[in-house]
Amino acid sequence: MKENLKIIETVFAKWSLDILMVTYLHEAVGFQELKASLGSISSRVLSVRLRQMEALGLLLREVTNEHPPRTRYSLTPDGLTVARLGEPVFLFLRMRGAALRGSSALPEDDSP
Repeated sequence: MKENLKIIETVFAKWSLDILMVTYLHEAVGFQELKASLGSISSRVLSVRLRQMEALGLLLREVTNEHPPRTRYSLTPDGLTVARLGEPVFLFLRMRGAALRGSSALPEDDSP
């Protein structure tokens, strides 16, 4: 039960859904790419969230054998399950963001 509560607290912590969404959409993403996609998140907060999600088994962290080494994050099977469950939330957030930017991504309301 405590493990489930920890997962819930982590997934719904500030920035966590955003991290899940970006990782879900890109399959594998580097730290800097993730930071750029999220906008105003600090490197410290991003690092903390990534470590928390990795510790819970939601994210996989891979370091490449390149020079300089690159770190890539991807969803584990459990992380993919959580992301798929959150897909309606991601869709809502994307549509809401488009509406706030003045886009016509939302369907027209035909009600009287």
